[in-house]
Amino acid sequence: FQVYEQRAHIYPVFINLLNNSLYWIRQKKQTEFKIRLDIVDNKVVIADNGTGVYSDDIKSLFTIFFTKKTRGGRGVGLHLCRRNLASGGHKIHYSIDDDLKILTGANFVIEFKGTKHA
Repeated sequence: FQVYEQRAHIYPVFINLLNNSLYWIRQKKQTEFKIRLDIVDNKVVIADNGTGVYSDDIKSLFTIFFTKKTRGGRGVGLHLCRRNLASGGHKIHYSIDDDLKILTGANFVIEFKGTKHA
């Protein structure tokens, strides 16, 4: 899977999503931590087995200053993820679709423009 894009637009997205996953997995107070990156239907899925997102909060996830973190959250990470990706014509969303939901917690889907399979 290849994406042609500036690293500065892509790396922060993955770093933010992975950091969010680590935070929410710890909130669930479980013994088995899972984070999975996968390709499903030519889309990148970043999933975890953390607490997930309440259905009422999904519409606000990418809104600036929206956060549910009790510590360390400012509510700009997902907003910047969407902006960084949009600058290259890419898209991100939170999946509630069972076909794209690969773990029980949060499942974010990135649709990259102009991808190629290596």
